[in-house]
Amino acid sequence: MARRRHAALALVVGLMAGVTSRGRAQAVSAVSVSLAVVNDSISPAPQILVQGTPGPPALGPYSVTLEAAFEPLFRTPFLVRTSPDLTASFHADSLFPERTIVWFRARIFDRLGNFQEQIRFFPVRSWLRLISPTRSVNDVLFTRQPTFTWSSPAVTLPPGPWTYEITITNTANGQLRQFTVNDTTFVPPTPLDACTSYRWTLHAAMVNGPPSDQITAASPGTFVIQTSECPTATLFYQNFPNPFGGGIQSNTCFWFDLAHRANVSLNVYDLRGRHVRTIVPGLLPAQLDSGAYGRQNGTEGGCDSKLQWDGKDAAGRNAPPGVYIAIFIADGLRSTVKMLYRGL
Repeated sequence: MARRRHAALALVVGLMAGVTSRGRAQAVSAVSVSLAVVNDSISPAPQILVQGTPGPPALGPYSVTLEAAFEPLFRTPFLVRTSPDLTASFHADSLFPERTIVWFRARIFDRLGNFQEQIRFFPVRSWLRLISPTRSVNDVLFTRQPTFTWSSPAVTLPPGPWTYEITITNTANGQLRQFTVNDTTFVPPTPLDACTSYRWTLHAAMVNGPPSDQITAASPGTFVIQTSECPTATLFYQNFPNPFGGGIQSNTCFWFDLAHRANVSLNVYDLRGRHVRTIVPGLLPAQLDSGAYGRQNGTEGGCDSKLQWDGKDAAGRNAPPGVYIAIFIADGLRSTVKMLYRGL
């Protein structure tokens, strides 16, 4: 879904009566300043709204200023804005450094140089964050056209909007696919190769910003494109749902992948090590070809009825509620998962 390319957060500086003034001249009791924001962090290029309430007309004209710095003394502010309008909207020319603390100082001045001010600080959000596929070091995907998703905070125009270049690298042969994107999701127009792994990187830049306003993020690991015909590894997944039973979900599902034709055993035991139920061999034979098992119709989702446990033991009796162990052995792999059965 397309995102707006304007500031999602306005930094609001309200100037109201009733606070002691500071400045070179005498106190102006009708002039004061307060600063508040809606969220506890800011965009790298927020829209900053300063609103002033003047004091006695005789001390006019009034003006408002805004300063931004990386330290609370404002010895070297990197943003200084002034406006004769007491309601003024300010924009940054370039992005604030991500994950830094920015201090803001708002002031209202009268013609004699008296002023009121308030100072607050806010952390700057990350410029770019990869969302999917990065859920784990090595994701296994069951579609050859996966959806890539990332996030960037909204920024003002200028320096925005964001533009992105995504690079998808086949780790087996080093082949690159590169695309320019203006949204925060992307689906490859042509299918990726099955039975291999990929990495992806994303380069984000400001269309109307300086050359420094750009960043590159890389996926922490690889993702594997698998199909039911050619998994690249033998894996046993955590059962789902877990917990199960208790009138919510009576069955739990098992998924596993075989990289090679192999003899398979899948059994359920209680915590004392007593055998409760054999799942494979059962409705499936002991020897299975390579492939992805447990999915419904070979897709990424669903649950194959041949690879479910309904909470019953080998004699068809209801097992008592408790923690059980599923042990999977195949193709040189022995894998164990814990399951919580809530009973009927």
